[in-house]
Amino acid sequence: MYDPDKFKASRTKPLQARGKERVRVILAAALGLFKERGLEEVTTNDIALRAHIPIGSLYRYYPNKDAIVLALTELYVYDVCDIFDNIAQHPVLKYLSWDEILLLMVDAWANYTKLNGPFTFLYAEKANPRLYLLNRPAWQHFTDSFNAVLKKRCPEVGTNDAYIKIAGSHPHHDAVGAIASYMLKVCNRHKHSFN
Repeated sequence: MYDPDKFKASRTKPLQARGKERVRVILAAALGLFKERGLEEVTTNDIALRAHIPIGSLYRYYPNKDAIVLALTELYVYDVCDIFDNIAQHPVLKYLSWDEILLLMVDAWANYTKLNGPFTFLYAEKANPRLYLLNRPAWQHFTDSFNAVLKKRCPEVGTNDAYIKIAGSHPHHDAVGAIASYMLKVCNRHKHSFN
């Protein structure tokens, strides 16, 4: 169900439905523009124009573009973390194989992306030290949530073990690698692999 409170403003917290909707419209406009043009090419004026609001209204909720990127990163990360948290709480988790668990996580993540579109522009923040520092707590939450599933399945898994398993802070790279490796194995059985 739609929850307008999940869309956060960094400057003024909207209390009324109109303000919450304005924050949602700002973030939706920014998300669309970032997907189309990338982070660096979009200005706050572009976002206000796309949202059909005065620039002053945008600044009422977000002091700058970085604050909007941070809000979008948090939305993405916390949505995916909710998926991981639900998996961690599933009563059959302890009976699933590691392949089943990781496929469940990746499949749920892929479905989220299918429903909400890719957030590839967020990875550009890695090249921007300022944005990376701003968003580090959100990405740490992501890593912690992913690791919680691993630790729930095997409580003996230490933090370092889980960290190594996900190769840094982006487990999707490992997930893609694992799936690619699996598909290569399948294709090799059929003698039509392209590596």
